[in-house]
Amino acid sequence: MSRFAKLRQWVNRDDGRFYQAGNRSLGAVETTGLLIFVSAIALWQLHVKAGISIIWSLAAGSIGLVLAIAGGAGKNRGPHT
Repeated sequence: MSRFAKLRQWVNRDDGRFYQAGNRSLGAVETTGLLIFVSAIALWQLHVKAGISIIWSLAAGSIGLVLAIAGGAGKNRGPHT
């Protein structure tokens, strides 16, 4: 067992004192939204060199953020209390 696997097992122990840290699978909508959001940040930085309006970057970022939130807001998501 690798050092990171041992650390992950220790962090995710179920003694009721800590939240589960990570280790959940990402859905297709959430992954797509995150990729669009990151691409919008790059587009925001390069919009002058690309010769496009900043509106495209803002629109892509907004759509990506909405998709990431909608994709992560399903049943059994969030911290386990």
